[in-house]
Amino acid sequence: MSFKFKDLFISYGRRESLGFVGRLHQRLKLAGYEAWFDKVNIPDGDDYAQRINHGIESAHNFVYVMAPRCMTSPYCLIELEYARLLGKRVIPINQMVIFDTPEQELSAGDQQVMVNFYQFYNLPDQNIRTTLDVLNRSHALIGRTDWLDAKEKLSDSDCQRLVEWAQPYENNWAKHDDLAYLKTFDFPVFGQSIDALDGVVERITAVLERQKEYVHRHTDILAHALLWQKNKKNTHYLLVGKERQAAEEWLLTEFLPPRQPPCQPSTLVCEFICEARKNAENLMTDIFICYDIHHDKAIRNSVVQSLSRYAKTTWTHDRDIQKGVDYECAIEMGIENADNFFYFISPQSVASMPLS
Repeated sequence: MSFKFKDLFISYGRRESLGFVGRLHQRLKLAGYEAWFDKVNIPDGDDYAQRINHGIESAHNFVYVMAPRCMTSPYCLIELEYARLLGKRVIPINQMVIFDTPEQELSAGDQQVMVNFYQFYNLPDQNIRTTLDVLNRSHALIGRTDWLDAKEKLSDSDCQRLVEWAQPYENNWAKHDDLAYLKTFDFPVFGQSIDALDGVVERITAVLERQKEYVHRHTDILAHALLWQKNKKNTHYLLVGKERQAAEEWLLTEFLPPRQPPCQPSTLVCEFICEARKNAENLMTDIFICYDIHHDKAIRNSVVQSLSRYAKTTWTHDRDIQKGVDYECAIEMGIENADNFFYFISPQSVASMPLS
């Protein structure tokens, strides 16, 4: 199955960054790169949240435009969280990083949106209650990733002029998917550019080209993994043959210093590749894991995730015993088909008769 991908997804706050992102999208498209831009890529009447999620999933890179509205928006934070969850290469662009913003409590609705996001993806709740919480969490997710400077000076009146220009222009954004239109369109500039846009585009494209094959392979495997997950992890959607072998080789790619991996295989991608290998090897595994299901599951999950990063397959009761199969026979077969046996020693497992 083939998927359609874009080179990058652009996450930004409209108040300060709509004009900048519009010009950036234009320059990148004229340079031959496909950028996901909400004004262009969300059709009227569509579910915007689903469109945004799909846009992040199907983009090779995630560009995060750092400015006041973006850095304090729970919705931009969710986009950044999701990109990190998927293991995307994140490219932060410093448009207006240094700014004063009063700490404000998020609305009850926005707070619940954050809670729902973390619950849905089984992530620790970050207790996002205020704009300062959003700002701090955004910086934590960006981490030590080097920023690309694209600094601008924008006053409140500049932002107001941007809003006044954007409102009557709303119905024209679809034209920005047309190269002929973009070649003749002269984008208005709001505020004062400190870093020339040509230099910014040059630096972004240099990042996009670096380790491009590895990044593109990651996006393709992720798309297959998400399809597998959407279909209740049915084995029909696992990779087979040369595709499976290539995915395993990709997962085991080594990056010796000073080289760094441009993106990180997510937990889902690692599980997907390991399950494909297990399926190809007739359910034989590297490791059978024996543990107390009531007390040791958290450490079991952590160990399984760590092993899957190195393409090591594991047998666990909740994932590998099929419905309708005799429980004890399934366990015996799991032990017989595993090369190694891991026994988690804890007071509960030692006292458990079934484990003994």
